[in-house]
Amino acid sequence: MNRPKSIRQLIEALQKFPGVGPRSAQRMAESIVKMDYETAREMARAIVRVKKSISPCSSCFVNTEQNPCEICSDPERDHTFICVVEASEDVIAMESSKSHNGLYHVLGGNMNVVKGIGPDKIRVKELLDRVRSGGIKEVLIATNPTLDGETTASHIARQLTGMGIRVTRPARGLPRGADLDYLDGETLSHAYKLRQTVDPEPEREI
Repeated sequence: MNRPKSIRQLIEALQKFPGVGPRSAQRMAESIVKMDYETAREMARAIVRVKKSISPCSSCFVNTEQNPCEICSDPERDHTFICVVEASEDVIAMESSKSHNGLYHVLGGNMNVVKGIGPDKIRVKELLDRVRSGGIKEVLIATNPTLDGETTASHIARQLTGMGIRVTRPARGLPRGADLDYLDGETLSHAYKLRQTVDPEPEREI
């Protein structure tokens, strides 16, 4: 017996989530089928609401319900200091550490040569435009301490060379291969306070 068409379509839709394979999607679909109607409808409404109300900030590109976002709009923040991260969730992680009082710049990912993701596929140009517009004194490149994160950080550091600003990286207290949004606030705060000036490596030919 084949699954009903509506369940097959739900399983296919759930597999669009990152890291969700056929078996996980099947279990999730079964859970949804077992839900009462009102719970399932509220879940569907929540998805529609978030798609309607959330969009990237026009300045830093963090997911927000207002534009500019509340951080970019805050006159109490240090508007001369930008912390560069990969995703909006990393902004939440940094904010939980209560160490950064400046602005942010969300790249929307990392460079990955194997996957064909170059600097033009993430928001490197937008970052350089913000720096060139003036008023920036320091850029902290807080991409995750993974191979792709380090590659991205090194590329950005090279692009910022000669712009007359301080370019830093969180201290090496961050475990290699970790994601910022999985680290506790104390670890992030310590790495932030001990941030180091970046000396960009020469770009290698690929």
